Amino acid sequence: MSIMTTDADYQYSPSRWSRRFETGDKVIAAFVQATTKATESARTTIPCLLNWGVDTTASSLPNHAIDIYFPLTTKRFFPKIDMIKPKAIFVFIHGGYWQARSRHDSGFMAKTMSDAQILTAVIDYPIAPQVTIDEIVACIEESFVKVLQWAMELSTKVYICGHSAGAHLASTLLLIDWKTKYNIEPEIFGGFFLISGIYNLTPLVPTYINEPLGMTVAIAKNHSPLYRDSKDYWSALKSVPIFCICAEYDPTSFHDQNEQYGSYLKQIGYDNITIKKLDDCDHFDIMEQLIERDQPLTNIILSFIENSI
Repeated sequence: MSIMTTDADYQYSPSRWSRRFETGDKVIAAFVQATTKATESARTTIPCLLNWGVDTTASSLPNHAIDIYFPLTTKRFFPKIDMIKPKAIFVFIHGGYWQARSRHDSGFMAKTMSDAQILTAVIDYPIAPQVTIDEIVACIEESFVKVLQWAMELSTKVYICGHSAGAHLASTLLLIDWKTKYNIEPEIFGGFFLISGIYNLTPLVPTYINEPLGMTVAIAKNHSPLYRDSKDYWSALKSVPIFCICAEYDPTSFHDQNEQYGSYLKQIGYDNITIKKLDDCDHFDIMEQLIERDQPLTNIILSFIENSI
């Protein structure tokens, strides 16, 4: 990582805003340790299907795969997983500024969801500099086609959660006309949980974050939901519940983007938007909350799912 010298670098370096450790590196290390440990535990204690390939051709990109974690009651159905009927499908897209993390440390909420009889699908994707952000966004769409078609077969609603860059990728799903393109009904979407996300990518262009991505201002604008015209959004999802949530100790730039994106969605006609800040947490431990049941973010998500299915 390059030495940070600009204000933009600081504003978009969430680890430097945490109050739990003296350095950003320690914040990230603690996050990776906690999420990796919980993911490894989930893989050994609950039924799961790992490395479900999205593109199975010889030219498939690395990490273009999905990990599926089933409700605990699914054990009696294995290996005939087509017989399962989860309460809901919780889909998670990891962060890492499109250049770090993977499904191998992103199944940390699976045990919590499994205990609630909710299936978890962890979406992985190839990362920069091996691919461009255009390719990453395309991979996310391909993965969701597979998940949503499966959900249609199960008649089970899908709840989408993204963290940081993953929240950005989750928000790009609102820009797809799923009915016209894939014959997927809007009713299959149960809601979106956009956690500590970034929706205007242009401030990243001059920062160290962009070094592996190589975005121009034009590319960053094209992939910024805040810059997209209202006509680009699928109108059929205008009433889908969307939670825009950030952490108290997120950078102020993330607070601003959280507020701006939620407000923009309201402005263009989305009528079920919740904009919220969670107290006493930072960009990283807000997600660690999902490892345990009795935590603020976990309660928001599970309470909402339970009341909407």
